[in-house]
Parts: sequence; structure tokens; C-alpha cells
Amino acid sequence: MARIQNPILFSAHFGVSTQALAAAGLIDPFLDVDMPLFIDPALLEKSSNNTINTTAIARFRRHFEILVRMLNISKAENDAPWKAARRQLDLSEPPENGLGYGGSSRSGSSRPEDIREAILRTGKEIVTLGASDPEMISLMGFFEEDVGPTPSAT
Repeated sequence: MARIQNPILFSAHFGVSTQALAAAGLIDPFLDVDMPLFIDPALLEKSSNNTINTTAIARFRRHFEILVRMLNISKAENDAPWKAARRQLDLSEPPENGLGYGGSSRSGSSRPEDIREAILRTGKEIVTLGASDPEMISLMGFFEEDVGPTPSAT
């Protein structure tokens, strides 16, 4: 991983004191460094933010309901429903998110195609066994290597 030189803190860039951020319960992130974070979908409905625990969880469920429906009707890899499921399972990261483990830029990166295919195969297997809960996707970290939070190297 490349080393970041002269990272810029939010507080320094916007001229806000770190104390004011802390008093407001906010973090002081680096603006030009990818943050080693993992967003856990299982925590969406537990959020204290009403937009997240209502709107976000509803959008999350709708998004993955489509994926589960496509996997349910797929009869073989690369048939039309499988391709639709593949498009639905977009693992790319918008550059402005700054999430992940990038070292040299904040441009964001997607997970490798083989990870997406592994998730689709496991999802299909689970759907074939009778599961139809779209939140099963958030449990993929238990079923697939390299999916979900990974311990950081120390």
C-alpha cells in the first residue's frame, strides 16, 4: 500500500476546530485518504438517524429483493436473469465515498469480478435452498472469503 503524504484533515481544510467537531459528536476525517471502513448493512435499521433507519433500509431491501428475485428465476449462469443479478450486484465504490483500503488515492475501487461471481453463486445456492430474504446478502461475510470486514494488517 502506498503511503499518503501530508494528509488533509476536514477541520484544517474547512477551518473548523477539532473541539467543535468533537462537541458535535463528529469525526475529523482525512479528506484525501481512503478510510479503512466497512459499512455493515445489518446496522442500517439500528441507526439513530431516521433517514438511515427508514429510507435507507427500505432502499437496501428493495435493491436486494430484485437481486434475490433474479437469482430465483435464473436457471444457469449467464442466462438473462443471472446477468440482471450481476448488474444489480454492483460492487463498485463511488470515488467520493473514500471507503476501503486504498493507499495512493481516494478514487475508490470495486471488488474483483471473481468475488461478485462467488457472491452470486452462493446467493443462488441459498435461494435454491428456499431462502428469499434479501438481507441474506448482508450475511455473505459469513459465507464467502474476502466479503465483508477484513482484519487490518498490524
